[in-house]
Amino acid sequence: MRDRIEEAARRAFSEFGYKGTTMDQIARLAGVSKGAIYLHFPSKEALFQHMLRGVIAQVRDAFESAQTEGDDYFRNLDRGLRALMRFRADHAMLSKLVQEVRQFGTAEARAGLQELETAILDYLARHLKRGVDLGVVRPCRLDLVAFVLLRAYTAVLRDFPPAEGALSEEELYELFTGLFVDGLRLRPGEGEPGNAQTEQER
Repeated sequence: MRDRIEEAARRAFSEFGYKGTTMDQIARLAGVSKGAIYLHFPSKEALFQHMLRGVIAQVRDAFESAQTEGDDYFRNLDRGLRALMRFRADHAMLSKLVQEVRQFGTAEARAGLQELETAILDYLARHLKRGVDLGVVRPCRLDLVAFVLLRAYTAVLRDFPPAEGALSEEELYELFTGLFVDGLRLRPGEGEPGNAQTEQER
């Protein structure tokens, strides 16, 4: 029954958004009574939060599934960022929430999208920290770099109007390399204690 309720909630939030979804609708889609839903979820808000946590887990899975073991760290980071963008663009519930915020400014939808972005940024910052620990990423303000990376990929993949068609994966990686990798990659000797003053001067 819980699986049916969750599937019905996913359909309802994807079709009607947060504001337009009611517990009556979810009950009809699930083929259960409204009281049965309340046995599992005390409110629409609680059900929405549960669905959002599931989406956040799927986002992380999308990033991880794009990684290729043994490949260059920055190649994997680029593939992971592109996978995040595709997931956000293709996910029906997220697309509906974005549309709802633009049209109606629904506070709950806005807060849900903000929660998702915060989770993505936190995950990206931890991935960058992994790069620092591996000795391939120079020490930096991880939360700030994660924010810039996410915003840059969002702008290029969603907002940039290419005159000659969409960027290929290789073109996007070349852009990523030119703008970010050269600044993020830890160069030989930079992590050594004797170079601390030089790093500050830079």
